[in-house]
Parts: sequence; C-alpha cells; structure tokens
Amino acid sequence: MKKLIIDVDAGVDDAIAIMMALSTPDVEVLGITCCYGNTSVENVLRNVLRVLKVCDRLDIPVYRGCSKPLVDHENHADNFFGSDGFGDVPDPHAPSLDLVQQKKAKQAIVDLVNANDKEVSVILISTAPLMNLAAAVQLDPSLPKKLKALYIMGGTIEGARGNITICGEFNFVCDPEAAYIVLDRYTCPTYIATWEFTCWNCLPWVRRETIFFSLSLSVTPSYLYILKNQTVGEFSLFSRGNGPFVSSFSFTVRRCTWATPLLPFSLWGCALAY
Repeated sequence: MKKLIIDVDAGVDDAIAIMMALSTPDVEVLGITCCYGNTSVENVLRNVLRVLKVCDRLDIPVYRGCSKPLVDHENHADNFFGSDGFGDVPDPHAPSLDLVQQKKAKQAIVDLVNANDKEVSVILISTAPLMNLAAAVQLDPSLPKKLKALYIMGGTIEGARGNITICGEFNFVCDPEAAYIVLDRYTCPTYIATWEFTCWNCLPWVRRETIFFSLSLSVTPSYLYILKNQTVGEFSLFSRGNGPFVSSFSFTVRRCTWATPLLPFSLWGCALAY
C-alpha cells in the first residue's frame, strides 16, 4: 500500500489527479495540503472539499497551507481554470470550509511523516508551487530522511520551453525561492516531472476520454464532465485545438516513477523564474 500526502493548488487538473489517486486500489491518501497557485488558497481548499465530497471521501483530512509565496510576488494562473480554479461552475452544495483541519499544512506534513517514520513509507507528491514543502522542511530539517520519496510536477530543463514565461514553468515561477529550498534540502529519493516530461507523456484525446469514462464509474459523472469540459475548452484554446492533453494526468501514481531522478548537479541549470 502506497501512503501518499498530496500537495495541490487545485485547479481542475489537480482535482482529476486527486480522483485518480483515490480510485487506485493500492493507494492510501493520508492527507491533502493546499496552497495558493491556480487560485487563492481559500478557493483551493473549497475545490478539494468539493472533490472529496463527490468521491465520498470527506474522511481524508484537508489542510490550509501558504496563501502567498515566501517572497511576496504573487503570480496567479490568469484564470486559466476560472477565477475560482474550477471553471466558475456554481455549486450551492459545496462543503463548508469548517471541515478544513485547524492544523496548518506544514505541521501536518511533518506530523503525518513522523507518524509513519519507522517504516519510511510516506510518499510526498506535489503538483503545486512548493511553498508548503519549503515551510515543512524549515520546520523539521530532518523531514526528508523520513520520506520514502518525493515527486514534484514542476520546472523545466530544456531552457527555452516554459508554459508561463519563455523559460519558466508555472509551479516554479509562482515561488522560485521555495523551489530552490526544496531542491536543495530534500535529500530523499526525489523525482521531478518537468514541463517537458508532461509534454513527452501527454495523453491523446482518445486516451483522455477513456480515463474520464473509468473515473465516472466511481465519481458523480455530471460533476466530472463539468470539470473535464472546462479543462478541455481552455486547453483546446491553448493548443489551438490540435494539441494533446498536458496536465496532472501525466503525473499519475504509476507514471511518476518514470520522471527525471534528481541528481545533486542536474537541475541547478533549471529555469526557476525566467
């Protein structure tokens, strides 16, 4: 059984990634930590709770994380997923934010890992800007050695192929200082699915529809297709209707082990902010 902590800035793509994790039989999600990125942290919390509700998994604890970068240079996703991160689809029955845990995300990461440190069994996955992870390692510098592995979706390695700037990938550009801290201090086995990796492993439209169909068997179909249609609409505009689907889909529990292993010297040429 894989024990996961998932750090997100959901975002439609992260929402579907959460659904995929919850539908995987050999995965236990210990908690979901949230930070600003695609939208405000309040919207991210609300979006994650909406996903857990339709998946009937409100038993999974959700934690509030950072509401801004370590250095104050906020860079939202220009409403790519709508102003609320979920396509601005009305949801009058959204769960209350009262369900969010009182414990902050950085403390939750430390405590969940320490609770399982004898087995060194926890895998930390981030599909978001890295400020929660940076804050956690500053709180407990011994945290990385207690992790089984760290998987990150972010950054670029080819130099001139960003998705938010010429060279920069969104998650790293949102908080380059946090990305630097994480790459420097997390000495556990670390894998990075860069922007190029998600492009190399993007899903053809036919495969995407198959995944949506399989998820709809366990998740409220109408809700899932609302999320899908919003994402597909935006991505069709982004790719001019011809490109394959690039998102957290490319960063599944099985697929992420194909990502680039982090070597001590390998990513310091990676574009963090420019």
